Amino acid sequence: MHTNQTFNVSIIVAMLCTCVFFIGIAHAESIFLKDGRIIEGDIIKETDKAMDVKLPDGKKMTIPRKDIIRTLLQDSYKTKMYIMKADKTVLPVYIVEEDNESYTCRIELQSTEEFHINKAEVLFISKIPPQAFIEDEAKKLAGTMKKEYTWEQKLKWRAPLLRFGYGIHNTYDSELEYLYPEDKENIFLDFFPWRFRNENGNGLDLMVRLRAWQRNADFSSSDEQALLFKQLWNISTISGQFAADTGTMSIGAGIRYAYTFYVGITIQPYVFALGQRVRCHPVISYFNSTKDYKTTSWGYQFGAGIDFGVLPYVGIFIEYAYGYATLEFPNGKKYNGDSKSVYFGASFCTSYGLIE
Repeated sequence: MHTNQTFNVSIIVAMLCTCVFFIGIAHAESIFLKDGRIIEGDIIKETDKAMDVKLPDGKKMTIPRKDIIRTLLQDSYKTKMYIMKADKTVLPVYIVEEDNESYTCRIELQSTEEFHINKAEVLFISKIPPQAFIEDEAKKLAGTMKKEYTWEQKLKWRAPLLRFGYGIHNTYDSELEYLYPEDKENIFLDFFPWRFRNENGNGLDLMVRLRAWQRNADFSSSDEQALLFKQLWNISTISGQFAADTGTMSIGAGIRYAYTFYVGITIQPYVFALGQRVRCHPVISYFNSTKDYKTTSWGYQFGAGIDFGVLPYVGIFIEYAYGYATLEFPNGKKYNGDSKSVYFGASFCTSYGLIE
């Protein structure tokens, strides 16, 4: 009787230990995140938006589902495997996922860079390396493999490198508007030699802007503006028709901050601030004479706009900007020769390091 009781107790204890063991591992998972981390723990709660995980140290962690690549119940992915392909190349990889057609692999386990190997191309898989030098060869080969990116990644992981813009509405200070009512042209070229963005497309850009704009005026000596032009140019007499032109060029540099939304295209509102070196060249023609005057000064420009990434390499934008540039005349009178502008144009986008 005592023996039977002891036997029954032993069975019960063994069953309880087995149950505890399986309960402990039933929900133990490895959670792969987009930033490269692999979180191990027990999933204690799941919703459409997040997953609550109990970590091995007893702490709890909430992980947004948008940050999760995959979850695995087993940990065989931690073992480095050697895949020999039909062409006799050997790849040392970590197999992080598998379906009926292919293996999803990583060269470095903590890296988010993954590639697929078609099962039809595989001769065998082994835990033992068949060659001593295969890791170096595999890294070279993996570097030549073409990676696949989503349309969202292709748009968000590229940013403008070059932009060309044209001013559609340029307003000078009131006195210059009075003197130069004809807005002839206002064009610029932007170059972004350094772009520091994260995976969401947010971040800072180093911005260089080359710009040229011009104002024109054609008046008769009987017009009210003629008196002011005579004063500005120290001219005693103007008779008949006269023309005044002012060409301005500048080079500016500074920073801009962009924030990205994705809705099938990328929408990137941004703000910027530039310091600029400005060269103004006012000219006046009257009778058969021409007078010109050149002046150079420091100024600034700042503003805000929106970049639209419609294709991986092509975008469009619209921008509002305000600038200051001293325009000086021969009599020493100074005006702001820049002021307010609205620009639109096109951009050429390239990767800033997250996409090859």
